[in-house]
Amino acid sequence: MTVDDGGGSDEEDDAVVDARTERRERANPLAELRALRRTFGDSLLKFIFSVMFGLKGALMQLIGTSALPYAQQYLKFTAVQMQRYSIVAMFPWTVKPVMGMVSDLFPIGGYHKRYYIVGASAIGFAAICYLAGTEMRPGMGISYVIALVAINTQVATADLLTEGAYTERMREKPKRSSDMVSFVWLCITLGSIFSTACSFFSIKYKDYRSMMFIAVPLSAQALYTSFAGWLPEKKVGSSEESESKDAESALETGKKEYGEALWRENWRVFTLSIFMALMCLLIAGVQFFELENKYVDLIITVSITVILSICIYAALPRPVANVTFFLFLTSVTSVSFGSAMSYWFTVGNKCNPGGPQFDYLFFSVYTAIIARVCTGIGVYLFQVFFSNANVRFTFWMSAILSSFASLGDYAMVKRWNLDWGIPDKTFYLVGDTILEPMVGMMAAMPSVVLMSKMCPKNMEATMFAILASFNNLGSSLSSALGVFAMDYMGIKTDIMKEGIEGSCDFSQLPNLILYFGMLMPLTAIPLTFIFVPNINMQDTVNLETGRPENDESNSERAPLLAK
Repeated sequence: MTVDDGGGSDEEDDAVVDARTERRERANPLAELRALRRTFGDSLLKFIFSVMFGLKGALMQLIGTSALPYAQQYLKFTAVQMQRYSIVAMFPWTVKPVMGMVSDLFPIGGYHKRYYIVGASAIGFAAICYLAGTEMRPGMGISYVIALVAINTQVATADLLTEGAYTERMREKPKRSSDMVSFVWLCITLGSIFSTACSFFSIKYKDYRSMMFIAVPLSAQALYTSFAGWLPEKKVGSSEESESKDAESALETGKKEYGEALWRENWRVFTLSIFMALMCLLIAGVQFFELENKYVDLIITVSITVILSICIYAALPRPVANVTFFLFLTSVTSVSFGSAMSYWFTVGNKCNPGGPQFDYLFFSVYTAIIARVCTGIGVYLFQVFFSNANVRFTFWMSAILSSFASLGDYAMVKRWNLDWGIPDKTFYLVGDTILEPMVGMMAAMPSVVLMSKMCPKNMEATMFAILASFNNLGSSLSSALGVFAMDYMGIKTDIMKEGIEGSCDFSQLPNLILYFGMLMPLTAIPLTFIFVPNINMQDTVNLETGRPENDESNSERAPLLAK
């Protein structure tokens, strides 16, 4: 008995040392990076950097920075038109399940990911070259949106298949899952800061098209890294080179049998992927053709929401379905009216008398750099305080912080900040630029970690795509509801007729912020008790029961907040 007690004491001492070492690594970014390299390998981390820094961070930030000047100065969109076309442009993000399904079922050249990223990158690269070489004018909105769809196809495909790769590794190393998510978001944040700084002179000298020239090498580098095989991936069916035609034939047969077996085992998931793609196409079509009757638009949006909610439970295991439905519903109910806010901040005095009238340099560059730094701080705060917290608790904090972040917009639109003697730029810097990005990142990361835990083995790309795409699809439906809300509330921003009576009207914008920005996010709190598993951020989830796996590493449950 004495020996056993001594052994138990040694094990406890080792556990304490390991816990202290882990805490030191989390507090030291360089030590944490070294730990990630040991756990996941250099090749995967380099490819993640290529995609997350180069594409999802830098390239998407450039496209986003250029969107408002293009819409207002070149194409003369209204706020409603800008939001409609944004839904269409983001179409590839909502059909990621089909991309994942195709890549899982039909490998190209023996690889499930490599050549799909290469093909999508070639399409995106061509679209960016087109925008760089074309001067946009009013009436060219359709070609502009089609080019954006192509660019988003590149980024969404690379993002999806990279997520599938690191999600698979995260399931093997669950204790490092939150660290990997933090690394991914850090790459995205640094890429965004980089491209925002690069866009400075384009915005300053009002040469908005030059941002597309900056985007060309960012797209091209992903084409190179994917073609060169930087993404670690085993060739399907064999671990060594085939030396005869018989061996090659056997390899092809193995691929076919693998695909057929995968379809038989997961046909419900694949069918859901196809159905989701059709619903996404319907949403994009409705927004693209701008139906005259806004109530028809509303009915279609609500109907799609209900139908997809039913499909979630028909196609997915109950624990996975609960999480998917929760993320989908909270995304839909976060009704978006971002284009109206952007126009309110930036249009001239004729359209918004007494408004802030921010210039693009302040609104899109200076504040964006500060916001990205604050986003990085949000990643760090999440890692320190929530990396080992209860998942439900993280969503409660997410809802409360999201609601609180909208309070600044409400006060500014009501012009309370001027009554308090606070200038518009100062108030915007504190609220929208510093607090909101920090809060937004802390709110987004629990969803990413939870989604990564609900992916079954050998289905990582497709399942992660379904979970993420329901979230993205929810955002599209949220934007569609925002289009209806802006139209219903009478928000008008016809800058082609700027100065003409009735061309601009922001009088109902405060009510939009109150109802949909401050109150709606709080509905997520009671829903967590029904749909979110009561687990910790570092638990491995049993997909049959939705409970933590019964292993020794997870036998002690963490408190609500990490110690």
